[in-house]
Amino acid sequence: MAQILPPLTKIEIMKSNHKLAKQLEKDVRELCLPCGRRVGTKGHELAEQWVESRLQEIGCIPYKSNSFSLPYQMEGIGFKNFAGVIPGKNRNLSPVLIGAHYDSVIDAPCADDNGASVAISLAVADAIAQSGSLERDLLITIFDAEEPPYFQGECMGSIRFYEDQTDERGIHFAVISDLVGHDITFPKSVTKRLPAAKLLTSPFAALTFMTGAESHPELPKVLENIDTPKGMKLIATLNEYVGDMSDHGIFRLNDIPYVFLSCGRWEHYHQPSDTPEKLNYKKMGAITEYCIRVCRAAAQRSFSETEMGANSLDYEIKTWRTALGIMRRPLAKLLGVSDFNNRKNIDHVARALSDLGL
Repeated sequence: MAQILPPLTKIEIMKSNHKLAKQLEKDVRELCLPCGRRVGTKGHELAEQWVESRLQEIGCIPYKSNSFSLPYQMEGIGFKNFAGVIPGKNRNLSPVLIGAHYDSVIDAPCADDNGASVAISLAVADAIAQSGSLERDLLITIFDAEEPPYFQGECMGSIRFYEDQTDERGIHFAVISDLVGHDITFPKSVTKRLPAAKLLTSPFAALTFMTGAESHPELPKVLENIDTPKGMKLIATLNEYVGDMSDHGIFRLNDIPYVFLSCGRWEHYHQPSDTPEKLNYKKMGAITEYCIRVCRAAAQRSFSETEMGANSLDYEIKTWRTALGIMRRPLAKLLGVSDFNNRKNIDHVARALSDLGL
């Protein structure tokens, strides 16, 4: 008979959250060295060694053969994806995948892009390994070659993984993240017009955007039943607003149900100033907890083989209301609409946020 454990106390939860934030920061600092992780550099080689070591430390088993490393060659260049598994209760089922890219665009730390997401993916694996397996395997994939000049090309790691390296079970569901380490801020061109700008905009720091709820008809209902942890405010929107800006694209194109999480671009995007001390590790801890909940919920669900795509508008509207609370109307006014309550208004807001560089 399974043991029923008492719920954690508030103090135990606080200690657990603090420990998680510390581990996330440790991983980011170890991965995001000043030399960067650009393909073909010494920093990239060091990152490869670190990723393989962390997958082993967490207790993953290799996805294929006896190594976490999945090398491939394209255009005379050597690349490496990495894949580890936390075995599930039924290993015959197609796995839930959580993944992020580890390469950098320049020779600099690139902590938000994308060390933060790598750390979160590893933390999800660690938490599930410690707390109990999923109904099916959890597949942790750390992709190579997401950044230019490989972005959306044949060398891109997630494309090569899906097309060449997945096993016969395929992928059940994918959770991908990119640019999830920073607080949401508004550009000075907006805030300079606002009295008490910092006070008005600080409630939006915890915002995290999701696309993919529209990727399967049953997915909005699954996501509605997942609580968003304290420290994170989730807003769901359509992928078409931002496009396939990261590794989720290959899963979307192949009709795999997915979610993609991002805090959008910020002033340090693709800059040497994207360094570990600028990240919000408590927010990353909340995003980690949310990803754990999504992985567990998706693992329990048998998504029917039906025409892909869904009308996720009702779910999107609900997330806007929940995330923004009493600040909903002031933000709507700032962005040129009365409310976030219909597709036309959300379309307008998506364009406005894109124009602001988010």
